Amino acid sequence: MGAVTVSLWVVLVGAVAGAAAVYGARGRNRFVSGAIIGAVVALLMSILRGFV
Repeated sequence: MGAVTVSLWVVLVGAVAGAAAVYGARGRNRFVSGAIIGAVVALLMSILRGFV
């Protein structure tokens, strides 16, 4: 049988990006602004991963 592995970094990026999107989305078009905030946070965390 095959093994299933889960990268904790992916889980952490998802959790932080989701939390930032929820707290940062305000006003109209919350879905769009939340998606943009989440994408930016995920991108920044990916860049930071290269330095840490």
